[in-house]
Amino acid sequence: MSHAPSDFLPPLLVAAGLIGSTAVFVIETHAFREAVAGWAARDLRARTELAASNLREPLATGDFRRIHEFGASCSADGVRLTVFSGPGGVVFDSADRAEPQPKAIYADQPCGEFRVRLGLPVERVLAPYRRARVGFALAALVGGAGVMLIVLFTLRQRARMRELARERDAQSRLVEELRKVEAFRRDFIADVSHEIKTPLTGIIGAVDLLNAGECAEGMRDRLLGMVKTESERLNALAQGILSLARLERGDAAAVSRSSVDVAELVRETADRLAPQAMERGVDISVDAPASCMVPCDAQLVESAVSNLAVNALRHSGSKDVRLSVVADGDRVRISVEDHGIGIPPEHRERVFERFHRVDASRSSETGGAGLGLAIVRRIARLHGGDVALEGVEPSGCRFVITLPLGAV
Repeated sequence: MSHAPSDFLPPLLVAAGLIGSTAVFVIETHAFREAVAGWAARDLRARTELAASNLREPLATGDFRRIHEFGASCSADGVRLTVFSGPGGVVFDSADRAEPQPKAIYADQPCGEFRVRLGLPVERVLAPYRRARVGFALAALVGGAGVMLIVLFTLRQRARMRELARERDAQSRLVEELRKVEAFRRDFIADVSHEIKTPLTGIIGAVDLLNAGECAEGMRDRLLGMVKTESERLNALAQGILSLARLERGDAAAVSRSSVDVAELVRETADRLAPQAMERGVDISVDAPASCMVPCDAQLVESAVSNLAVNALRHSGSKDVRLSVVADGDRVRISVEDHGIGIPPEHRERVFERFHRVDASRSSETGGAGLGLAIVRRIARLHGGDVALEGVEPSGCRFVITLPLGAV
């Protein structure tokens, strides 16, 4: 299934938002850590100044009891107190120097001949920062989960909307197809009724005159000939409708296929139509290779080629009709070409429609009902091919049936 560019926008925005949020979180937490360390260092310097002020007198008088008491209070508060003498020796240390001491930050303050140092463990300094970082991380996770849920819900809704749009389009297409089928049904019934009415009118009129018994012998023969002609026309119409209906009901899988030499089939068709062509003064010729094997239904393809050739002989007004077979890649082209009056451009799009005739007046002369080309197109498409109309310079037309050479 294809995706529109806009479908990838929400995930990209979410990814960019998550990356940006992560970057902001890292930067802000680092800044907060530095701020916490700065606050602790300033507080420790102030406390060191206060401790030096408090220890100035005990150090000057050598009152170690008060020094020990002050060191104990510092230890209770988690602060390490160390007093250095002038030369650098340790006078007092509230921590047990034999035990490993945690990493700490320190602040020194002169106190007369001594130097007072307070040390604060880094773990204690950064405790607020760590608590805040955990809180920030939890908030980010909750927010990210919320954003992801919103995005997933949005994507799901958009997918549902696309599915509904596809269903709506499918229903619209179905309604349109049903309308076309209904329109075709109405037109088909109207066309069939019109085509049947014409010969029936002639037959009924001729029979009424014969029943009256008031016509001369010559007129009687003419009326009987008219009944025969119109009956044959009516029969041809019925056969054409039945053939087209049978082809319309079929599908490609139902067509009987065998390996057929279409070049020989075209030559046989031309030979069969040669007497009719000679009667009309038309030269019918074939341009085909020695052999051209195609998987097809020989009877249907022969019917299609014959239909095109008979149309050219009867209606084109051409003095020559040429049938040709040409292999073109993975397809074969079967052409029926004439150099007659041609087909006007306004009719070329509709010549393959049922009951469409370029010259409606000639149906009464030839018995055509406008079904032949529709049958030819259906036969070609049942074989996986098609039929097309091409113009011929300076006049005339060429009908080309295209069939696949390989198995369908």
